[in-house]
Amino acid sequence: MNSDTSTRELSVPSVLCPFPVTYDEAAAAKADDEIVSWALGLDLFPGQRSELSGYRFGTFAALTHPDAVDHDHLMLAARNMTALFAADDHYCDEGIEGVRLAMSASRLAGALTALENGPRLSDCPSTEDFVGSDPVTRSLRLTAEHLTRLGTATQVGRLRHETIATFLAMAAENSWRIAGHVPEPAEYMAHRKYNGGMACLVLIDVVGGYELTARDWEEPGVRSLSLAASLMIMLVNDLYSVAKESEDIGSHSLPTVLSARHGWSLEQSMRATGELHDRLMCAYLRMEPEVARGASPELARYLTGLRHWMRGNLEWHTLTGRHNNREGRPTPRTGPLGPTHDLTEVRPSTAAGLCPHCGDDHHQDAATAVA
Repeated sequence: MNSDTSTRELSVPSVLCPFPVTYDEAAAAKADDEIVSWALGLDLFPGQRSELSGYRFGTFAALTHPDAVDHDHLMLAARNMTALFAADDHYCDEGIEGVRLAMSASRLAGALTALENGPRLSDCPSTEDFVGSDPVTRSLRLTAEHLTRLGTATQVGRLRHETIATFLAMAAENSWRIAGHVPEPAEYMAHRKYNGGMACLVLIDVVGGYELTARDWEEPGVRSLSLAASLMIMLVNDLYSVAKESEDIGSHSLPTVLSARHGWSLEQSMRATGELHDRLMCAYLRMEPEVARGASPELARYLTGLRHWMRGNLEWHTLTGRHNNREGRPTPRTGPLGPTHDLTEVRPSTAAGLCPHCGDDHHQDAATAVA
């Protein structure tokens, strides 16, 4: 997406997220300082050093994990977030880090060995040299070691699984760019829920000092809520990152996909994205009590953790320097009702007849196929 006047004047719509903000500001500030030192020590984000402290990755962790057992557990979340942002910036879509799109899938796949940090049959020494020579793989290895110290083998395996899914989604997005392919809305939404959110939600129980059983983690209703929460988290990211990405290589987001599909202005597509988010939130709030009925104490805590993550993610996006007040880049304005508003039902879309789940016109596809 090219930068233009309209992207510099974007207004992010208010979205439904009726959960309270709760976090320890002192803990957030301490985590901010430490995560910057950790990232600089690993030589992460070399092209963004002057901006890094304003990204407030420690605050992100504090906002999304207000029940963290202690500072050590909170820093696990902060390191995991930072490593994922680094993989995205170094391998995928941050032009100032010298990304080579043609190599992105290879670099993401090669980084997976960094998540294997326990005793195992020996790799070629050069494989471990590869892990140690790259800032992103070093950050992933250190995060895996941190989790191994604080969590169980099952929890380590869950992080590995969700990170692999995230990297696959990142590679898919880069394949679209290389091919010059603009995905259809449904195609985009099918991948978006796996592109970062789940690899963070998977640490909710670890950071809180408990373990969600495998049975609860994989229970279909719980999985459905987790994926829905992940998708809403990523849609909020889409809304706040459109302006930032207008100056970068040009990654896809739901607003840009809807604009390409329907010929809408970016502002209209952002409103439609907000409406899709709100419909999903209403469905989430209807389903949550059913899943919570008879829940174990651990599952009840996990469901509360999902709420913390959705609200904390929204709050962080309104204040981080990664998307706001960034030198040479447009800053999105928040809608007139602020970042959140309370709704009893979602207002009907101004684009009647479109799919309420992805914003597409599936009848158009059918008509084209018949023709």
